[in-house]
Amino acid sequence: MAVEKMSMMNIVGDVRIADKVLKDLILLESISLVNALREIEENSFMFNVKDENIEKIIDLNFISSFPKDEKCEDCLKKVEKLNSIFKEELYLDKNSLKEDYDFEESIKAFQSIYEEIILTYDEILSLEDELESINKAYKNFMYLQDTEIHMEDLRNLKYFNYDFGVLTKEDRLKLKKNYENILAAVLHTGTGDNGEVYLIIYPSSLEEETTRILRSLNFNKIDIPEEFSGTPQNIIEDLHVKKSEIEDKLESLEKKLEELKKNNIDEVQKFLSKVQMAEKIEEAKENMACSQKFFYLSAWVPASYKNNIEGALAKYEGLLITFKDESEISKSNPPTKLKNNKIFRPFETLVKMYGTPSYNELDPTPFLSITYMLLFGAMFGDLGQGLVLLLGGYILSRKKGSKVFGGLVSRLGISSMIFGTLYGAFFGFEDVIPALLIRPFENIDIVLKAAIAIGILLLFISYIFSMLNSIKRKDLKDGLFGKDGLVGFMFYILLLLLIGGVVLRKTIIPKTLGLVLSIVFIALMILKEPLSNLILGKRPLYGEDPSSYYIESSFSILETLLSMLSGTVSFIRVGAFALTHVGLFIAFQTIGEMIGTQVGNVIVLILGNLIIIGLEGLIVFIQGLRLQYYELFSRYYKGEGIEFKPIRIER
Repeated sequence: MAVEKMSMMNIVGDVRIADKVLKDLILLESISLVNALREIEENSFMFNVKDENIEKIIDLNFISSFPKDEKCEDCLKKVEKLNSIFKEELYLDKNSLKEDYDFEESIKAFQSIYEEIILTYDEILSLEDELESINKAYKNFMYLQDTEIHMEDLRNLKYFNYDFGVLTKEDRLKLKKNYENILAAVLHTGTGDNGEVYLIIYPSSLEEETTRILRSLNFNKIDIPEEFSGTPQNIIEDLHVKKSEIEDKLESLEKKLEELKKNNIDEVQKFLSKVQMAEKIEEAKENMACSQKFFYLSAWVPASYKNNIEGALAKYEGLLITFKDESEISKSNPPTKLKNNKIFRPFETLVKMYGTPSYNELDPTPFLSITYMLLFGAMFGDLGQGLVLLLGGYILSRKKGSKVFGGLVSRLGISSMIFGTLYGAFFGFEDVIPALLIRPFENIDIVLKAAIAIGILLLFISYIFSMLNSIKRKDLKDGLFGKDGLVGFMFYILLLLLIGGVVLRKTIIPKTLGLVLSIVFIALMILKEPLSNLILGKRPLYGEDPSSYYIESSFSILETLLSMLSGTVSFIRVGAFALTHVGLFIAFQTIGEMIGTQVGNVIVLILGNLIIIGLEGLIVFIQGLRLQYYELFSRYYKGEGIEFKPIRIER
């Protein structure tokens, strides 16, 4: 439940084994690469200076980037092409990557498989196109099957053109009325699905005028391919025979393709894994340096993975591996890898939505997890509705891509069930189970006061976290004199005591002492920069013009005062939503009773519970998140870190 300790790893080895070393490191999924060229230029690339390392050191003077290899892109396109042909999602076969293999030989073997499959597939596509053309021609000639005209005779007309087409019933009547305007022979040749089929024969010289008239009649032309000859009936018979032949060929080829898929899909999946590995290796090389003899690699690794890495690379002779803690490296900015147990892990998503913790910052995930479940349960306490959230979260967690969100919802459901038991609420009803602690609607004052008390407690913890983070950052200015540091914390306690005395109408702290302490705390917060610089012996005392500094600091005190008060009062929403949750169900219960029927009442109560779970559940989720981000995180958490993203292959 913390930020995992990081080490900088530097590796120098024979350039000929670079790909194999990278493959083993990528499979470990535990290194985050750093630009080795930059590390070398900044003199941050360190390894032991020994006699056997002299050549490696000398070659640092002749380093360059790795040349780019683009063959992976072409291979990946081919694999994706086969994936679309197979109509099946290819998965990553990591076991095949653990074996030794020659990528160039794998490409040759795959190319042979690819060419055979593509040849068969292209032949299928060609036959499908031909079959589509035949079906289209078959359909068109079916319109003309009662016509005893030879197609070649029509095509051989010297001074006349012709068109076959279909007219609807309405357009056919228009044609009859306009016979005298058409200088063409109009012959009815049959009946189609969409109307009557006609053959129009007209002089070639009147083609433009005839076409215009036919267009006005919505004459739908039938395409007659020129390669066919004989009567339509003869052509239909020939097409039927040809169609049967093509369908037989297609069936045979599809069986062949299915057999090829069955025999080669494992090899294609293995090759896909090798291509993706090769891609990642090329990606890794973009952050590496090389000379004619050696490669140079830098990466951040979790300290707990050192032994795993050394064990995986022990088989390579002459490989130089060094590890340095972040404290041994100047200007180091390690990435952050969160380490939480199963209960808290889903809440890391909420933390990262705000920002990744810095390496020298406390991981807020455990605190957020506990307090967020506490706040959500307090606002949405119901045993039955919580059970629905738990089951819904469990179902979501079983689905691909929803595991984290499902885990989050199920945990909030458990919290809701616990508070539902304390409140005695079951699907909104408060007379089914006894309340183990309190019934919110019957104790409104207590609920609202408890919400404020919980808020004050959480703010106290936030101030403590803020001070701990300042200690980790060695930030005296904000940790001691800042608004979220020790002085700010004391000022907040003082404000609570003074306001508490007014509310309770009793003297908790003398007003004169309270006023004096307030002035002291405000003065310390205003003077935080010169005081911290004075204690640390830094000069100048001000990082900007003193007058500008004091004007800005004075205004920030007003902002601090307002944020302390508003932040405390903001937690009253926890109690308000606990009451709203009960009140909303009472409203649905009243509507159900007004309907007057048992069935109607049950339907309203079911719909009411669904609306409460869906709509109010979402609102409470957002309000709980708002309290975390704006009232708690803003006091102790910056989230300016870099997430640890190990290089890995995914699909």
